Amino acid sequence: MAKITIAALLLIWVLARVHWEDYVVDKDTNKSYAVLASQTDPTGRRLFRVASGILWWSEEQLRPAGDFAAEEGLTVRPGFARTIKSVKLPLLIVATGGFVCSVLTVSMRWWFLLRIQGIHIRRWEAVRLTFLGYFFSLVVPGTVGGDVVKAYYAARHTHKKAAALVSIFVDRVLGLTELAGLATVMVGFVLLSGLASFQQMRVAVYAVCIILVVVAAMLTFLFSRRFRRMLGLQRFYKRLSIAHHFEAAGEAATLYRNRLGALGKAIALTFGAHIVWVSAIGMVGKSLSLPIEFYRYFVYVPIIYIIGAVPLSPGGLGVIESLYVKFFAVGAIGASQILPLALLARGIPMFWTLPGLVVAITGSKLPPAAVMEAELGLAEEVSDPGSPDKTADVDGGR
Repeated sequence: MAKITIAALLLIWVLARVHWEDYVVDKDTNKSYAVLASQTDPTGRRLFRVASGILWWSEEQLRPAGDFAAEEGLTVRPGFARTIKSVKLPLLIVATGGFVCSVLTVSMRWWFLLRIQGIHIRRWEAVRLTFLGYFFSLVVPGTVGGDVVKAYYAARHTHKKAAALVSIFVDRVLGLTELAGLATVMVGFVLLSGLASFQQMRVAVYAVCIILVVVAAMLTFLFSRRFRRMLGLQRFYKRLSIAHHFEAAGEAATLYRNRLGALGKAIALTFGAHIVWVSAIGMVGKSLSLPIEFYRYFVYVPIIYIIGAVPLSPGGLGVIESLYVKFFAVGAIGASQILPLALLARGIPMFWTLPGLVVAITGSKLPPAAVMEAELGLAEEVSDPGSPDKTADVDGGR
């Protein structure tokens, strides 16, 4: 319930800044008004018929154009409707192809990580399960996360349930590491090349520094047994009935640490995928004719989705949209132009996760969340402890 509340509040904040119609901004009060019509008086002075408020609180006025601020020579700013109507379909189609290529490459990274753990599934199966995971994460976010669904089906191919879970955790960490690395490189490039000043990039620099500290802590926790011992977590989890799963996960993480060369290949495999993915979002912006420098996508998009990965709301709903507005609605570019970008950046991947629905329908029936968590060792067993281990049976088609 708390996550839904956060999502609702953030969406209300974003929508409160959005105008459906074109609008102008008062020079003195910074209040915005929807433009209903434009005309000239007998002296040739330009006038705007503007409106503010909604429903019975709405108010219309006839005011001179000089009352309103002009950003980069632009007085009337595009609203949501004009931004959407101006979309260039060829560029949008090219952008959708970039999203697909990115998902396919990421599925190969996960397949590679599974092989390091000795879990052998077909490449096509990794693609199917990746689309299935994205479908549950983006389209039907809820108690059953996409990672849990992927881990559940992957675990049915092996008795190494903890290793399957660790492979997905490592996959997530590597993805965040690559995004953090991409943002760091781009921030350094922008500052060194003089494309923007430190003052202009201050928020991005601070965000990247915090993200790098968090990612470094996650990598240290994952690959350093000594660090985990320093935290004294063994004393905590050894009291739990699922302690053996934690120990198995630690062994699986150690295997990855001993195969850093293979991990390097996995990172190299998908680093280009992130570049294609961010470029695809940039192409969406170009299709909407947004006057955004292309380097800003490579600075802010990784930051947006790293923060959006924190489970504050279902599927990052509201969080990601508000971050788009925060980082990209600058100067003459208003929230009314940025919200279509954020919605398309969410909607296009959601559309391409629909093959995951086909996988969910044609595959074996997905059990309740409690059953999946129990079989993966994430919760207490829901079945009779003396019953056979159901995960030992491998569904040949999954």
